[in-house]
Amino acid sequence: MAGQLIIQEQPELREPYVVAGLQGWLNAGEVSTGTVGYLKRKLSAQKFAEIDPRGFYVYQVPGPALTQALRPYARIEEGVVKRLDMPRNEFSYGKSGAGHDLILFLGVEPNLEWPEYAQAIIDLARRFRAPRLYFLGGVFDQVPHTRETRIFASVSHPRLKDELKPFARFTDYEGPSSFITMLLSLAQEHGLEAVSISARAPVYIQGQNPKACYALLKTLLSLTGISLDLSDLRKASEALVETVDKAFSQNPEALAQLKKLEEAFDAALREEPLQGPSEEFVKLVEELLKEQRKDRDLG
Repeated sequence: MAGQLIIQEQPELREPYVVAGLQGWLNAGEVSTGTVGYLKRKLSAQKFAEIDPRGFYVYQVPGPALTQALRPYARIEEGVVKRLDMPRNEFSYGKSGAGHDLILFLGVEPNLEWPEYAQAIIDLARRFRAPRLYFLGGVFDQVPHTRETRIFASVSHPRLKDELKPFARFTDYEGPSSFITMLLSLAQEHGLEAVSISARAPVYIQGQNPKACYALLKTLLSLTGISLDLSDLRKASEALVETVDKAFSQNPEALAQLKKLEEAFDAALREEPLQGPSEEFVKLVEELLKEQRKDRDLG
């Protein structure tokens, strides 16, 4: 049966906020899982509950790339199965030292039974009397790495918008729903405040993007009133920007395209038409960054 919430421990928590990150649709630049993972390490968070993965995932999907991404991960040594990892959907708790502790949820976005998976998250939040649920996400966008990371938000209740206005723009969208939109809708039905905040990450930077993680986490801390030393994450952000800057400086064609992207980004902030980067530009920068990583590894 799908939707099994398994609670191994009942920790004493102070009005905990639930902060969720999911591997899946809104994890561009590994911002969703990377930010929540960072919080787990920083707070030495302890696992206390999980959602049974059975019934939520499709493991056999045509196409090698998708198949590799969705199937359980195995390790076999000399013919002997040593390890088989199923998708993990785990809740951990961290003491913040502030007015609110944190329940951190790291999981894999479900392929099936969305309402049941979302209900398991809501049930845990209600059980621990969480006043609010935050989802942290990342979206690839036509944005340059040289500009401040933009944050967009969706909320379960209109009353939350005033609190979010200093930190985020609000999403305007009509079309096929994401799982997170369903989660916010279900939270609304249960009277639970829920906020989704997503960082816009440059489409040409693959792998984890600490710059976007840093911007998103600063926003979360401002909203929750929790104090945390982010100096290591800030340094990682600066190192990423330095690496990307170096890659652009070595290729005049890519640098010229970056300038156009910056102009388009600035025009969009003035609500002028936005012209995004070409597919050729994205591929060119990806190759440049690969070369930079190779040179760094060799060094």
